[in-house]
Amino acid sequence: MLEILIVDDDKNIRRYLAAVLSNAGYTASCADCAEKALEIMEHVKIDLMILDIMMPCMDGYSFAELLRGCNNDVPILMLSARHLAEDVKKDFYLEPTTI
Repeated sequence: MLEILIVDDDKNIRRYLAAVLSNAGYTASCADCAEKALEIMEHVKIDLMILDIMMPCMDGYSFAELLRGCNNDVPILMLSARHLAEDVKKDFYLEPTTI
């Protein structure tokens, strides 16, 4: 079964995504910040990460760059309320392995 890590500071979004994924047959773990996500990743093999861009302390871009800098190639699905062209473009050019 695929293990999906949801990283979002909004607890309602985490709960909703976890419920949808669970109903679809996936196992979901949740973290409200990058630090907690790293703790989970130490103990659980993550197959996909759903990562919010706008989070306090460390934003999603910085967290994704940190993971790639450590040669972690987990697929990342970026989640954002931003919709401007420059924001979308930044997501695609973060690292080729994040697409």
